[in-house]
Amino acid sequence: MKKRAFLLTSLSLIFSLGLNVISPAHARTLIPTDFRFFGSGYGHGVGMSQIGARGQALESKTAVEILNYYYPGTAVTAYPDDQLIRVNIANLISSVTFNTVGLTGEIRLYQGDIPMSESPEPFGIYPGDTTALFTNFAGNVVPALSSPTAKYAAINPAPAWTLRWDSATTTALLTNGAIATQYKYGQIVFKSVTNLLSSYLAVTNTLRLHDEYLYGLGEVPSSWPAAALEAQAIAARTYALGKLSRLRVECDCNIYNTTVDQNFVGYAKETEAIYGIKWREAVDRTFVDENNALVVTLEGKPIQAFYFSSSGGVTQNVVDVWGSPLPYLNGVPDPWSLDPTINRRYALWSRFVPQSVMAQAFLLPDVVSFTINSRTQTESISSITGISSTGATATLTGELFRARVKLPSTWIHNTKAIVKLPFIAKECLPDIVERSKYCLI
Repeated sequence: MKKRAFLLTSLSLIFSLGLNVISPAHARTLIPTDFRFFGSGYGHGVGMSQIGARGQALESKTAVEILNYYYPGTAVTAYPDDQLIRVNIANLISSVTFNTVGLTGEIRLYQGDIPMSESPEPFGIYPGDTTALFTNFAGNVVPALSSPTAKYAAINPAPAWTLRWDSATTTALLTNGAIATQYKYGQIVFKSVTNLLSSYLAVTNTLRLHDEYLYGLGEVPSSWPAAALEAQAIAARTYALGKLSRLRVECDCNIYNTTVDQNFVGYAKETEAIYGIKWREAVDRTFVDENNALVVTLEGKPIQAFYFSSSGGVTQNVVDVWGSPLPYLNGVPDPWSLDPTINRRYALWSRFVPQSVMAQAFLLPDVVSFTINSRTQTESISSITGISSTGATATLTGELFRARVKLPSTWIHNTKAIVKLPFIAKECLPDIVERSKYCLI
């Protein structure tokens, strides 16, 4: 009997969730330790499906046909794209290190945030074996230079510093913590950004949108079919054009280098083994001339070219995700996303979400159950309500819930709640699925 009781103390009860997972009578005793979600797709679901673009390219569709499919009613036309774009490549940090790849060439340091169109006398010109550490301090940036072949005096702080190099002979290397990234084009600015609470370092790379920026986008594998790469380049250019009108103070940028906007990985994209040149060639094929390229337009103006990885079989209507309708962002069938031979990772997925993360997402003390209030026409979750053991509730949109608990998408097919019990009390526990009893002897 003692051995049987000991084995029972390690029992974990796993039960399926419906719209109301746990009855109120058991809410106080059965608080899930984890939730498991099963779904399909990755991303917000609005606009072009990247996996769908790949699937269509494999079926011999052209880039223009792919873009016209996912942005219905639009055209792919020539448009000026010779502007400079300011990309945030490190933000909300205290320090960052700059040097050159192979410690070759030379770097030029300028005091202040120098526009690319200006060429003042530099603060200093240094050999490529120089390492520059930029540290934020009380609203200023303090540069510190070091070299195995020279000694440098201390440099007075300033609100911003600009670094340039000869891209024909030199590649820049920026090290942020444990992450080192190569940059080939343009210039890098190190600026102290001040808010009401503190200040921090924002680092930006300014370069030409037409080619230099697009060459560094790591949105899709370069081994994909040519038409899918071209469609991605055109969509990415269109998206970036929509960001040029505003300089965001919080990042000192037009656009972030992350999936908040577009995944800009710098020179590493071009130097990928075997396939790096394929991406660059795809970008080049979207040029019309030196200062114009193909862009997705409506009535002659660039659209808001949202895109994402993969869907649950149909792309989203933008109004269901962000609340504002756009005629070219209505849902279209996307069966390629559900093909596991094309979308191995996200045709079907499952994720565990700890109780602590669920509670934080809903801003509740705990979550014992949740109710899916509504779904979109594509069967993704549009509204969800969490319920705590105290009876308190909180409601989130599907997209906000996905972002807070870090699920791949809102196309959620099934869920399970998991209760891991460190011991079992002497009273019986209900089995939610079988409606039978498990009791200690």
